[in-house]
Amino acid sequence: MRQKPASAVALLVVLGLALVAAPSLDPATRDLGTTLLVYLTIAQAWNILAGFAGQVSLGASTFVATGSYTAGLVLTHASMNWLLGVALAAVASAALAALLAVPLLRLRGDYFAIGALAASIAAQALLTNWAWAGGAAGITLPIDRIPSGAELFALAAVVAGLAMAVALYIRNSAFGLRLAAVRDNEAAAAGLGMAVYWHRFAAFLAASVLTGMAGTVVAYQYVAVSPAGVANVNWSLNAVLMTLVGGMGSLLGPPLGVVIVYYGLTRQLEDFQVLSLLVEGVLLVAIVKFAPAGVWALLTRAARACWQHRPRRLPQPQTPLTPSDVA
Repeated sequence: MRQKPASAVALLVVLGLALVAAPSLDPATRDLGTTLLVYLTIAQAWNILAGFAGQVSLGASTFVATGSYTAGLVLTHASMNWLLGVALAAVASAALAALLAVPLLRLRGDYFAIGALAASIAAQALLTNWAWAGGAAGITLPIDRIPSGAELFALAAVVAGLAMAVALYIRNSAFGLRLAAVRDNEAAAAGLGMAVYWHRFAAFLAASVLTGMAGTVVAYQYVAVSPAGVANVNWSLNAVLMTLVGGMGSLLGPPLGVVIVYYGLTRQLEDFQVLSLLVEGVLLVAIVKFAPAGVWALLTRAARACWQHRPRRLPQPQTPLTPSDVA
């Protein structure tokens, strides 16, 4: 079994420290941190599905919408606690994933991606025409029942930490090794007696639940939930872009991709939307062409090369003993 990488454990520690520091952060920093943690969760969930299980999906927005609407409807129509909204969103996402798994997991490669995209488009159309959920206008959550800024940041940190922990477990467990075997050669894995369908199902379920929980944070942060906002296919595209830029199949690739794409590009170029989209497109093409393993792989190779070529101190020659020294 592979050892747990210290870098991923260190990131979990940082998330824990962020959880402790949440009350002392200013509102703007908390809001930015919450957004980064939401994207980290969605990107890592997509990485679990595509990077570790080999199921490239374009359906992340389906489960962002599921989590957002479940939490929003619970607070709006049932007057329940926001924590219960998070739990029910996870249950709803798991139930929807189990339902969609029946047709989707029969598909492979591009057909799976297109099937997941079709499901997300259907979900957006359903929500747009669902009168009880507000239709195209959506719903506005009651301000007095949503979590405060510090509570929301803490919730985002917990959900992101859970995503990292699940990815770390899959990366370093026997289940993860079997899942990698299914990803690399499904026929050979089936020939060895592995339950191919159930391994793919487990990865799909885990990614869906994590994305749905991230959707609850989106709902509480945005306050207003609408099909155009939470069911937009951009959630899926951002998950793909961030994970590919950072490094698909690695633990720290998605967090790095989130920082590069959201904070380094989207945030800095928010006043230049067209330029931002152009730069992101060029970056994606460049990564796929010249660094298909992502930026994290480039950084680790560069660090390894620097370590191997570092100047080494030669041992100092020892002065031979003289008869007087012995005496």
